[in-house]
Amino acid sequence: MTTQSTPHALTQELSTRLMAGATATETLLAWCEEHGLSQGPITVEVRQRLTPAVIPDDVRAALGPAAGETVHYRQVRLMRGTLPLATAENWFVPQRLAAGMTEVLQMTDVPFGTVVAPLRPSRRTLVARAQPLTADPSEDPSRLSASARPSQPNIILKHTAVILSGTGTALALVQERFSSELVSSATAKPPLSRVLDGRSRAGSATQPMRLER
Repeated sequence: MTTQSTPHALTQELSTRLMAGATATETLLAWCEEHGLSQGPITVEVRQRLTPAVIPDDVRAALGPAAGETVHYRQVRLMRGTLPLATAENWFVPQRLAAGMTEVLQMTDVPFGTVVAPLRPSRRTLVARAQPLTADPSEDPSRLSASARPSQPNIILKHTAVILSGTGTALALVQERFSSELVSSATAKPPLSRVLDGRSRAGSATQPMRLER
């Protein structure tokens, strides 16, 4: 990674890392730490919780719910501090989770990836698409004040993935839209690790550092 990384290159790198990571929560936290984006844990704002009467065909095909199994739906906005990172739609099968996990998902704002971490999750990415900046369709303009609307982040990357347990059981299907803030803020500054390394070198060097262009 260099300070000259373009938005396109950063978007591609983020997409690759999300596909290789266990959960989006884990990958986004590592990305934010590396690039010095905000502070604190990844949190979510739950927009909607329900047990849908009709399950979309692609969700049913991915999860294959058996007789007696239900599919729950959770729509969230992922944040770190006040920095918006992504929105996600999550269809999950509560009968496939460990005891107590469904209650946490129904009653709290804890990220799905954090809740299911004891199940040693992994991702199987079905769709990964970078795109020109577009508004997030899950952001309802009617819920925003007039002053807040222009500041809403655009979407630079979409993923659809199946979340699997460590034993290969399909736990959830997620459709995620990642915010331009993950790239635009990263291009505005070098990664935090590079900044700290540069400070360390500057403190021990006898000559001023020359920045490469």
